[in-house]
Amino acid sequence: MSGSNDKSNAERAEQFRVLVDAVQDYAIFMLGPQGHVTSWNSGAQRIKGYTADEIIGSHFSRFYTEEDRLNHKPDRILDLAAQLGRIEQEGWRVRKDGSRFWANVTLTAIRDHEGKLLGFGKVTRDFSERRKMEDRLHESERSLRELSLHLLRSQDEERRRIGRDLHDSLGQYLAALKMHLELLGRGRSAEQHLAEAIRLTDESIKEVRTLSYLLHPPLLEESGLASAAQWYLDGFSSRSQIDIKFEKAPDFPRLSRDLELAMFRILQEALTNVHRHSGSRTARVRLFTADDAAVLEISDDGRGIAPEVLDQVRNERAPGIGLRGMTERMHQLGGELQVQSVGRNGTTVTAMAPLGRGAVSSPEERFA
Repeated sequence: MSGSNDKSNAERAEQFRVLVDAVQDYAIFMLGPQGHVTSWNSGAQRIKGYTADEIIGSHFSRFYTEEDRLNHKPDRILDLAAQLGRIEQEGWRVRKDGSRFWANVTLTAIRDHEGKLLGFGKVTRDFSERRKMEDRLHESERSLRELSLHLLRSQDEERRRIGRDLHDSLGQYLAALKMHLELLGRGRSAEQHLAEAIRLTDESIKEVRTLSYLLHPPLLEESGLASAAQWYLDGFSSRSQIDIKFEKAPDFPRLSRDLELAMFRILQEALTNVHRHSGSRTARVRLFTADDAAVLEISDDGRGIAPEVLDQVRNERAPGIGLRGMTERMHQLGGELQVQSVGRNGTTVTAMAPLGRGAVSSPEERFA
């Protein structure tokens, strides 16, 4: 009877060994009490790269990074598993070829009926793909936080600009208007003060109209990007004293509402940068199509952009609110923004977006 039980136990043990060895997605192996490998399944060979002949008898610390070995992490993990009975951890492990992978590891202490430690059962899973997904998720969350902060800063910057313009222009006109109306009420030089009050009122009306048009130009929806750009360039050139040459391809089409607005904002931002930073007294703006894409190009002859800043722009890590905003606008529309600057030979900003479905507007969209 005892012989029959021994045979049955041996058969079950062999069945279990065959079953474990057939598992490909898990590295399942046994360790002796001191951490030396005593068994090795095909999943362990696939994940870690060692054959059974190469690894059995070796200490399991071979799978740890050099830093972990110097910190005696393998020994501490064995002690902890022996104390707790079972532990589960994640961390970097090393394959035979030296490459690292992110591993989920379960280590279970195995004892006999008297409590003597016989060794450890170890199960390792390769979680590298999950780790990459988590890293990408964290990067997306970080980018989202940065974008949210960028949008808040953009909003604050726009409010600051509007407040400054209202104070510096319209506020001054209204203060002068009030003064002339007060003088008019005193009856001195009434005709002269009335004429000046009318002139200041006209200037105030023009300023309010200009500010409202800059926020959202009605000409953009009524006549398209080319007409709105010409209107903006005329005003900008007058205010900045920068001579701007505008070229538009005769066959440049009406674009979708979103794309026309995005390119108009890029035009505003790029020319603002020319005025503030380049020192150039001339600029050139071109609107054309190339390779089934709408292209807006703004160039100047100024001092250019520092190489380190230009590098950040090309790697989508632009530090400035304006450059980051322009890049985001084009990406949202399936396009791209290119910034080229060589030494002191000026800067060229190019915004491109495909003229595919949804990029060219229909009359129904324009008048919706």
